[in-house]
Amino acid sequence: MTGASVHSKIRPEHLRRQAVVYVRQSGTHQVRSNRESRQRQYALIDRAKALGWPAKGVKTIDEDQGRSGTGSEHRQGFKKLMAEIGAGQVGVVLALEASRLARSSVDWHRLVEICVITQTLLADETAVYDPRDPNDRLLLGVKGTISEAELFTLRCRLHEGRWNKARRGELNRSLPVGFVRTETGEVRKHPDRLVQARLNYIFRLFRQLKVARQVLRRLVNEKLKIPGQVWGGPRHGQVIWKEADFSDLMRILHNPTYAGAYVYGQHEYDPFDRSPATGKAKMHPRPIEEWTVRLQGVYPAYIPWEQFVENRRLLRSNWYRHESCGAPRKGAALLQGIVFCGRCGAKLRIYHYSTKEHRAPGYACVYEYVRHGRTPCQSMSTRGIDEAIAELFLSAVSPAKIEIALRAMEELEAQRQETLRQWDLQLQQADYEVELARRRYESADPENRLVAAELEASWEEALHQREHLQEQRAAFEHQPGQSVGDEERRMIRELSQDLERVWNAPTTTMEERKTLLRLLVKRVHLDGVSEAGKIVIDVEWHTGAHSSIKVDRLQVGVWAPKTPPKAVQRIHELLPRQDYASIAKVLNKEGFKSAKGLPFNGQTVGYVVRSRGWSPKAGKINRPRKARS
Repeated sequence: MTGASVHSKIRPEHLRRQAVVYVRQSGTHQVRSNRESRQRQYALIDRAKALGWPAKGVKTIDEDQGRSGTGSEHRQGFKKLMAEIGAGQVGVVLALEASRLARSSVDWHRLVEICVITQTLLADETAVYDPRDPNDRLLLGVKGTISEAELFTLRCRLHEGRWNKARRGELNRSLPVGFVRTETGEVRKHPDRLVQARLNYIFRLFRQLKVARQVLRRLVNEKLKIPGQVWGGPRHGQVIWKEADFSDLMRILHNPTYAGAYVYGQHEYDPFDRSPATGKAKMHPRPIEEWTVRLQGVYPAYIPWEQFVENRRLLRSNWYRHESCGAPRKGAALLQGIVFCGRCGAKLRIYHYSTKEHRAPGYACVYEYVRHGRTPCQSMSTRGIDEAIAELFLSAVSPAKIEIALRAMEELEAQRQETLRQWDLQLQQADYEVELARRRYESADPENRLVAAELEASWEEALHQREHLQEQRAAFEHQPGQSVGDEERRMIRELSQDLERVWNAPTTTMEERKTLLRLLVKRVHLDGVSEAGKIVIDVEWHTGAHSSIKVDRLQVGVWAPKTPPKAVQRIHELLPRQDYASIAKVLNKEGFKSAKGLPFNGQTVGYVVRSRGWSPKAGKINRPRKARS
């Protein structure tokens, strides 16, 4: 297209309006790396000047840097451009190519239609297009179609190539801490035995405790660090040791690489759930059964695949959701997470009251009320129910009491030995750091005092760290309750004969009671409506068996604070002769307290009198009457 024909499309009414240069690159990586494309787009400012627009009449819109052109919902710059074109303020829109403006036919043709209405031109590096001209309109439509098809074709090629490589297990993925890739591409366990030992210890702790936060608490109490890995920079791939963190711990437990498996397709994109900032579809996890690629035995394993699947099941069951029981907590309700409604089958909620009221928690079914606004099914106090369940549980485990005690002793001693082994490995690493710092210091030129002083300080720091670790290990080894001696073994054997004492001991926490209970009890169904004054309890054991018991429902108000009987009797004795205020003074003088533990007053005494139906005449507060006028 010649220069004369190009300029013939630009009329004075176009020059009176703005020339807008639209700049966009799809991703942040392109913005950082592909600088040549960015320079070409900004060079369109000079092209607008060459076409006749003054410098002050050229405007640049570059707010969509790092935004995909597949849609316009999250491109504020494109929305601004469309608004200015629709207002008739734009004479020409310059872009490097059609793909910069839109990768979607919907957005592209909408832009062209608005340009037709407002008589706005489109231009690139080589030509100017008038959307009102049939030939230019046809050419613009082809450009928009090619732009969309080009993106679709590239995506399909990359998608299929990536999946074909992943199905063979050859698509390289980042390895978690504890693995290294050799020069030949082979994956092995990290050569540092301390890293291997710490990871194995974490998996053993979770298999024993079954709660990730309990594992974290154990590591913190034992002052054991966990390995991490540096990503990016000159130290990429280097192992560092840091304080135990819950998010790092969850990443370790959820990663199938530690089970020796190569997996791909753990997540899927939801096109209806997009980021409000970038417009990109969000990822959602898939169930393990739907993972597209799952090749076992590809990597050296820290745990078997079956244990990894069980770990995922335990982690999911520890969520506080309707479909899971949740991890045992400190609350006073024994059946937290495993109690269900015997009428509708919904999971019962637990309600706690003010500590000043000294009331037991309550179980309540509010599923229908919350979801559909209907009347709640039932509610009841935990008192009586928890006692019956505890008694049933203790009677069920009585034949295995001695075996439980022996296993407890063995596990306690094994835990102690494993923790000491972890400390010994840390000390070996500290010895190596000291020796390395010493060799560096001795190999330095003593005349170069700047270098020698720095290396000497590093040596002293390594010595200090080793001494600190030695003190911590010694403190842990001599910590009370860590070792199981003959006296402790004798006490455990005695307690094994009376498991009820262990269950009711003040040192036994509610978390430990709930954990013990869940070893045998799968779920409990409560029905406090079908039979008046009774609560029917159905216990489902993990073996599949069921046990059914009944307990009396607590009467309304039994939990409420009550005035001491002696104080009530004393009020009855004083009532015929004195008013409420005088009776209150006598009670306070004699040391009586009200139901809430407070001193008596006239109102408190009056409530006691009225609630028992006594004659109020003799106990009224005498007030002087007003004289009649």
